Amino acid sequence: MSPFIPSQQTSPPPPSDDETREHDEVLKQIRAFNRKPKEIRDYLDRFVIRQDEAKKVLAVAICDHYNHVRQCIEKPKLAEKEYNKQNILLLGPTGVGKTYLMRNIAKLIGVPFVKADATKFSETGYVGNDVEDLVRDLYKLADQNAELAQYGIIYIDEIDKIAGSNATGGKDVSGRGVQINLLKLMEDADVNLFSPHDMMSQMQAMMDMSRGGKKQKRTLSTKNILFIVSGAFDKLAENVRKRLDKGQIGFASN
Repeated sequence: MSPFIPSQQTSPPPPSDDETREHDEVLKQIRAFNRKPKEIRDYLDRFVIRQDEAKKVLAVAICDHYNHVRQCIEKPKLAEKEYNKQNILLLGPTGVGKTYLMRNIAKLIGVPFVKADATKFSETGYVGNDVEDLVRDLYKLADQNAELAQYGIIYIDEIDKIAGSNATGGKDVSGRGVQINLLKLMEDADVNLFSPHDMMSQMQAMMDMSRGGKKQKRTLSTKNILFIVSGAFDKLAENVRKRLDKGQIGFASN
């Protein structure tokens, strides 16, 4: 029986000189971010018709987020202060252009963009995709440039599908557990860039260390990553109506 020999193709090739220059240019633009909401909204008008309210809200939120990032770069002490990051929740059915809007915003700014379906994830420690994989995907899309990846955008659709209660009474590894892990990620978490469940990436990390090459960054902070979640929330109107009806019984009734 022949011995197992690790593949030499366990990691993507290093970025080319052109890609490195492109990344440096994007980082330069982020450090000097000065776009106005109207500018972003006008840009989105070129790609998506209607959806005026969504484009307006997104444009304001994007400017708030990246202006804060710029200010933290300019004044490092500001980054140490507590800040409630303005992540975004969008309501709307499938096929109305939400993903297209997100991709074009990321393209305008130049940051890496990851899109995922919330129903594909399971709680950390269980078989299945882990929400932290989204950050690792962002890192890969940034050609393993951690500085660029930390300013990326992560978009998670069908978030309403994991917002319900567990009716089976068993361990809900794809519902509440995912919600808790995701909420931690959306605020400020340090994610291990080499998944403990990915044997190939772990082997590559060990090989890199044994070669004495440049040490790669092991974790990535999500503090400056913008998270956008969306869902249809079909039962939202019904649940609100039920809640209002309960308020009309007894002493609270008119």
